[in-house]
Amino acid sequence: MSGVGLGDGVVQGARSSAVLRGVARGGLLARAGFYVVLTYLAAAVASGTRSTGRQANANGALQVVAGTALGRLALVGAAVGFAAFAAVRAAGAFGDHRPSLLRRMTTLGQATFYLAMAGGTAAFLLGDRQTGSEQQQDTRTAALLTVWAGRWLVAGIGLAVLLICGWQLRLAFSGGFTDSLRTKEMGPRVGRGVRWLGGVAITGRALAVAPVGIFLVLAAVRADPRESKGLDAYLAELTRPTLGRVLVWFVAAGFLAFAVYTVVEARYRAVHAGD
Repeated sequence: MSGVGLGDGVVQGARSSAVLRGVARGGLLARAGFYVVLTYLAAAVASGTRSTGRQANANGALQVVAGTALGRLALVGAAVGFAAFAAVRAAGAFGDHRPSLLRRMTTLGQATFYLAMAGGTAAFLLGDRQTGSEQQQDTRTAALLTVWAGRWLVAGIGLAVLLICGWQLRLAFSGGFTDSLRTKEMGPRVGRGVRWLGGVAITGRALAVAPVGIFLVLAAVRADPRESKGLDAYLAELTRPTLGRVLVWFVAAGFLAFAVYTVVEARYRAVHAGD
């Protein structure tokens, strides 16, 4: 019993720590900066002006920011912020019993995702310049497809991406994302604006990421790692027809909307909650 009490005390201590919550909000601001850079990279793809080697994905964003000493310092701060956000979301999932089990599971999923973001950012800073790149995804997909049950695993990852995007679309259309915001601190006009912005931003990001899941499923079905296209690869393919280029501009606009919404989240989100 004492072990359980000690564990619960650690969880509740993490939830109530003003310092940890503050650093976690810094992680949200780092996420906003990431999406601003991703907006720039997607716009460069749409306009045909991107620099060689700069991919419109996490790797490209890391490459851009790491171009200066100040940028590398910012990435250190981002890694710390992502780790803090992961910790406080995990504490919310285990320590806040008010939301449903499903919502707490999605909160724990967020914690896992941001822990991976922290690890990826740290790996890039420590010299792994392939972090988040198309090449890394291709290599890992090809490796998985060669092992027993690897095709099922790749398909499972792709389906997980699609399910997450579907869940985000549901939250965007229902307004359920506002459950994690301190809406009582907003005026009616601000509240309506935030709901509209969040709906547009979350929808835009989900629709931009969903094709990655589709391509992973195709790679598994056809046992061909070349079918596994990341964000950069499929955006580049979209630009070939004129209509596709317009769609890439919409993707860039969606990323920018998500960056702005993330700033709002950094101000109003109850990061320690289990929803």
